[in-house]
Amino acid sequence: MNSFPNELEDLIERLARFPGVGRRSAERIAFYILKMKEKDATELAKNIDAVHKTIKPCRICNNFSTQEICPVCANPKRDKEIVCIVEEPKDILAIEKTSQYEGVYYVLLGSISPLEGIGPESLSIGKLLNRLRKGEIKEVIISTDADNEGELTAQFLIEQISRYKVKLYRIGIGIPLGIQIEYIDSATLGRAFLERRPVT
Repeated sequence: MNSFPNELEDLIERLARFPGVGRRSAERIAFYILKMKEKDATELAKNIDAVHKTIKPCRICNNFSTQEICPVCANPKRDKEIVCIVEEPKDILAIEKTSQYEGVYYVLLGSISPLEGIGPESLSIGKLLNRLRKGEIKEVIISTDADNEGELTAQFLIEQISRYKVKLYRIGIGIPLGIQIEYIDSATLGRAFLERRPVT
């Protein structure tokens, strides 16, 4: 039998559903919320409500946006013929920080995960395939994660996109800059050899 009031227990259970948040972390967050000033707690609730009401997937690429079309897709300086496929909107932020990419994006809003019962049919790729059919895209860069789910997703995308006349790339995965060989794990080092490229 649990000693928390029902309202608090409900909050803890909801927080524990967040990615990477277990029961103990959920309890700590719930207790922190309880200690907040009423004004701050109200503002937090308003923020959550506003996010749900105002932020939606971009009509073109699925990136989160307050407008029908996200700022990247709406930017006339971006190369619309080059598309980088990512799993989540947060991946776009990471790539944008590099200042090395001038194309646009396509967000899958997830990845293939057999253990969680998420198959290829769960990926949102209809809009992308439609653009490929119309010949609007000349180059595709698959930038899914380098874990099992990301690799499964990449293989599925390669099968689907290979049917079209586009240049197809998988983002380079290997040795991070500034690290010594002896400290690299074998999986990363092995992948670096597989991803080797000729010196020009």
